[in-house]
Order: sequence, then structure tokens, then C-alpha cells
Amino acid sequence: MEKRNIALAIVLSIVTFGIYGLYWLYTMTEDVHRLVGRQTTASGGLVVLFSLITCGLYLLYWLYKMGESISEAKEVRGMRAENSAGIIYIVLSVFGLAIVSEALEQFAKIKTFYIYTSSKI
Repeated sequence: MEKRNIALAIVLSIVTFGIYGLYWLYTMTEDVHRLVGRQTTASGGLVVLFSLITCGLYLLYWLYKMGESISEAKEVRGMRAENSAGIIYIVLSVFGLAIVSEALEQFAKIKTFYIYTSSKI
């Protein structure tokens, strides 16, 4: 299991139009299964497939299960684990999507304003 750079993953996901994000999803799933010692969700490839087929709805279930799985892996190693980690993962992801959505909307407004004011000059 290698240490991965989240910022680089985000940039690569943007540059590759989400393809790297699918690879990231695959590797995260496989790494968590290795940490827990058993398969807690579908395999990495099936997680990607189910996510694509359900237009991302499967990801909510996946996030919940990953939260539970990481808590389980922590408990096995004697670390303090949150019992509600699955719910926390879902809430944070929805909150994160709302922030990104708002940022993109504001960016679009700024871009539209810039184009509108530039054309008047």
C-alpha cells in the first residue's frame, strides 16, 4: 500500500476528466479491503462499474461502508474508532459537493460578468 497525494489526485482527476478519479476509487477500495482483511463492499472494479451505472448513487453506500470499514480496521489495531464514521463520510461528501457546486456557480457568474464587460469595451 503506497501513500497517495490527495491534491495530486484531484488535479489528475480534473485533467483526465474524471478517469483518474475512477482509478482512485478502485485503489481506495482495494486498499481498505486489505486493511480490514476481508472484502466489505464489492471489489474495486465493481465499485467503479456500479458507480457509473447508478450515476453515483452507489457511492453513497460505498462511502458509508468505507467509513465502517476504516473504523473496523482501526479497532483491530487498537486505535480509537468512531462508531458513526459511515454517516460522517456521507455528510462530509454531500457538504463537499455543495461547496464545489457553489464555487463552480460563482465562477460561472464571474466568467459571464467578465465576458459581458469585456465585450462592451
